[in-house]
Amino acid sequence: MARGGDACTGQWWMGVLRNNLLVILTVLGAIVGFALGVGLRETELSQDAIIWLGIPGEMYMRSLKMMILPLIICSVIAGTASLDPKSNGKISVVALVYIIITNCLPCLVGMGMALIIRPGEGVSASRNQREIKAPVMETADIFADLLRNVFPDNIVAACFQQAQTKYEILEKQVLEMNATSDLVNSTVITKLKKIGIAYSTNVLGIVVCCLFFGIATTAVGELGKPFFLFFHSASEIILKILRTMVWSTPIGVASLIAVALVESSGLEDTFKSMGMFTLTIFCGIATYQLLIVPLYYFAIMRANPYKFLASMSRPWMVAVATASSAVAIPETLNRLETTNKVDKRISRFVVPLASTINRDGSSLYITAACIFIAQLANYDLDAAKIMLIWILTTVISLAVPSVPSAGVMAVLINLTALGIPADNIGLLFAMEWLL
Repeated sequence: MARGGDACTGQWWMGVLRNNLLVILTVLGAIVGFALGVGLRETELSQDAIIWLGIPGEMYMRSLKMMILPLIICSVIAGTASLDPKSNGKISVVALVYIIITNCLPCLVGMGMALIIRPGEGVSASRNQREIKAPVMETADIFADLLRNVFPDNIVAACFQQAQTKYEILEKQVLEMNATSDLVNSTVITKLKKIGIAYSTNVLGIVVCCLFFGIATTAVGELGKPFFLFFHSASEIILKILRTMVWSTPIGVASLIAVALVESSGLEDTFKSMGMFTLTIFCGIATYQLLIVPLYYFAIMRANPYKFLASMSRPWMVAVATASSAVAIPETLNRLETTNKVDKRISRFVVPLASTINRDGSSLYITAACIFIAQLANYDLDAAKIMLIWILTTVISLAVPSVPSAGVMAVLINLTALGIPADNIGLLFAMEWLL
């Protein structure tokens, strides 16, 4: 009997190890990266040695960047085309509106926490890093550029460039009469505006174009099925590639962290910034889950929200323990239908849909992480960039794939679109298993 119990226990531990092998290897990779970075700091490595130390991490990041555009295009078209508003009518509309709102508001919480706590500020710049100033733009031009990029005039060009207002200052010498009727030279300064190009991916425009294609695919009915099947198959193929690629994460993480620590001129500041970023995320999640989500519930149901949250504690713990909302679906349905008496027709449509596209926690993490990386890079974020982070994250969160490190990939998409250096993104890999 004891042997049977030991065998069951051994099988259980092997199952846990098998299911969490990538997480364990990633944590080990982070530990190796920290050890290498701290150990090699004192050896005064040459620039060539630092470059080769970072080659595995650079290859890993380049591979992820390579898959960004195919992933966005195929996922958004396939996801939009798979939604049939006629089949569930009002429930579909209400659920989608609620999900979009709950993806949008956590972004504000994440940005607010990152701007208040400022986890990336006060860190000494790396040896090759300098402050990067974002161009100062007028508010009217910011919104005009946003609208231009929402509707790009060339889908192919949107993959590598976006519209941006450029300013040209002209100085002209003219003769003017002063108060004593004497002619004097004066300089007239004129600011000319023209629509220019910024060489970064127009993610927002691509997503909007893909949404149009997905909606039109549903609208044409049977004629659109081959188009949908193509992008659905392409989406699955890309996810398969990504699920294979993520097994190189431990090596990439070790390389990225080691280089970040070797190039950092203030090691204590780097560790402090990571701790402050962790605090930022925890404070943001606590604020959202314990204050804002209860306000949602109270505003709609006029009932005690904390009683409902207590009844849903078990599926919440399952989701946290497994890092997957999909795994918690059975327990969520059970609690909603048995404890809270929710209509099965509603729960069995809304819960799977929400587990697929509701990313409130990811939205909070992505926005805070983008600002954190920008602060580490000494990148000057203005109101326009912050607003664009909010909009991009809200849209991208609907298409975040169910693969490991998907949150960091979404951060990378934002950084690429905004032209923010992603040199310190390896620090996010070190903390993602926790956050």
